[in-house]
Amino acid sequence: MARRRFARDIIGVFNSNVYSIIAGFLASIVLARVLGPDKYGIYIALIIIPTIVVSITHLGIRGSAIFHVGQGKINQNELVSTILLLWIMASTLGIIISAIAYYLYDEPNFTMLLIGLVLIVIPGQLAIIYFGGIFLGNDEISKANQMNWITNSINLGLIILLVWGLELEILGAVISFIVSGSIVAVYGYSLLNRSYRIRLRIHREILKSLLKLGILFSVSFFILQLNYRVDILLLEKLRDSAEVGIYSIGASIAEQLWQLPLAIGIVVFSRTANTEDRKAMTETTGVLLRLSFLFSVGLAVVIFFVVPFLVPLIFGDEYIPSIRIIQLILPGVIMVVMFRILSGHLAGLGRPEITLYVFLPALVINIILNLLWIPGYGGEGAAMATNVSYTAGSIGYLIVYSRILKVPVKDILLARKSDFAQVRQLIKGLRN
Repeated sequence: MARRRFARDIIGVFNSNVYSIIAGFLASIVLARVLGPDKYGIYIALIIIPTIVVSITHLGIRGSAIFHVGQGKINQNELVSTILLLWIMASTLGIIISAIAYYLYDEPNFTMLLIGLVLIVIPGQLAIIYFGGIFLGNDEISKANQMNWITNSINLGLIILLVWGLELEILGAVISFIVSGSIVAVYGYSLLNRSYRIRLRIHREILKSLLKLGILFSVSFFILQLNYRVDILLLEKLRDSAEVGIYSIGASIAEQLWQLPLAIGIVVFSRTANTEDRKAMTETTGVLLRLSFLFSVGLAVVIFFVVPFLVPLIFGDEYIPSIRIIQLILPGVIMVVMFRILSGHLAGLGRPEITLYVFLPALVINIILNLLWIPGYGGEGAAMATNVSYTAGSIGYLIVYSRILKVPVKDILLARKSDFAQVRQLIKGLRN
């Protein structure tokens, strides 16, 4: 029963992610075609700043909430109330930091109206993170899934209406982003309000415990997010907006390989925080890693050969240079599959700082190589720098994971017949 439930949860998260991907992909198609590479690049660069700031100001509360709620050692009403109070504080801080960042970045394509509107996006984005952490900590994975796919569905509908229908261009895209996040924030709060007695009071010991672990999650996530997005910021400064649009389309398509590993990592995180059988979780994580890696390699091969036909068909001929970006960046994206799953396990054990230790040097490598290669090679140089950074970080994480859990690297990576036997059992159980 436990295995079947584990598989159902992974499939549930994966299905939610796939739905979100489809909605996000369709939104990208509309934006790319209506705005064109130049304006699409401006839009992507515009929303990158709050995205990075959110990765700081969420204060790691999603991971800390999963851990604390899953442990069940603190009064749940007081814990949830404290998390919601932190959400309000983090939203305010995020708006202030983003405003300062836009001022320092000083990009002439960003008007005061667009910047002012984008700042309003932050509370909704943080709500998805904070509320989702509470749901995952309670093993209410379906509710956490809803927060994601509902957001993307509303965003897609509004983009079609405002950007395509009413031709509001970048302004319409930003408004869509704001409204979708705000609606889901209200919905998430209503779900929590039904289950908990919420009183926005400061419980110092709970606050201290949440932040102590949360800061580690936050800094680690920020380094990771910066690693994923620093290439876009450098492209905007060193090249032009059109190149940003072309590169972001290519990178976003390649990164869809992460959806299954991401789903697995979320469930592994939630399960690890809720279980006392660490040995069984380590074995399960190993099986999931090996199978996901094989699946991702096979899917990457398919993507490599089909994108030359699909990209011009879907996005138009002006995005043909994105094909090369996709093909170049695939090896690095595949390597991150290992990290996506293994990090879920260590995070569930309360060890988020490992990501910081491993990916901070990888970020430095990424920045240096981007500065060296973007001026001469543009988006292709950024893709090559990303490959090096992703590979170095993922291999480093695998080695550290091996040492912490005292499992040889070869035992983690080498597939065995029993892996496929477990898959058959899971499929059989799901059918029954």
